[in-house]
Amino acid sequence: MNDINDLMLSLGLIDLNELDPTIKSDIRYATVNNFTGKILYDKTFGVFLERRLAYAVCAANNKLKEMCEGYSLVIFDAARPLTIQKHMYDMVKDTPAENYIANPYTDYPGGFHNYGMAVDLSICDKDGALLDMGTDFDSFSEIAHVGNEQTLVIDGLLSATAYANRMLLYSIMGRYGMLPHPLEWWHYQLDYQETDKAKHKLLNF
Repeated sequence: MNDINDLMLSLGLIDLNELDPTIKSDIRYATVNNFTGKILYDKTFGVFLERRLAYAVCAANNKLKEMCEGYSLVIFDAARPLTIQKHMYDMVKDTPAENYIANPYTDYPGGFHNYGMAVDLSICDKDGALLDMGTDFDSFSEIAHVGNEQTLVIDGLLSATAYANRMLLYSIMGRYGMLPHPLEWWHYQLDYQETDKAKHKLLNF
């Protein structure tokens, strides 16, 4: 295990792959397949979360497998160092995309990812193919927003299949207290107030 993964463990975060090896990983920031178009994580970068969220994700994965044979949650991102957050934010500052990237220069720096309190995920089928959710991960588009799916279907911007898949994801995650970010169908957390960040350590490295 590399130094960053060891540091995550030393800060009390849980290695999700150790907790439930059946959860799939597609860590996008370890590839160029993300909004930056750059590799931001080492290829050995792990999936770490604060304890309550880690166990909630595992419970959701178990329920998903019970409901849909062969299906699994697949993780795009979890705990994220603040240095990476700064790099992301600096790339989009003063652009329309700034609304999608948490500011790392506030009183409670960064977003919930920077405390291990958020996870980005979707669902894959028995063959490992991602279900159609209408957009890919990291889409800075209104089609990725949460709560207006019925209107998007009516307007022909979201297929009936993508709508059903999102409803499945929302239902599974919501069953264990995890709600999606209003702008991102893939982003889930248990705590929502900025002051909640004080419950956990900032990943300030």
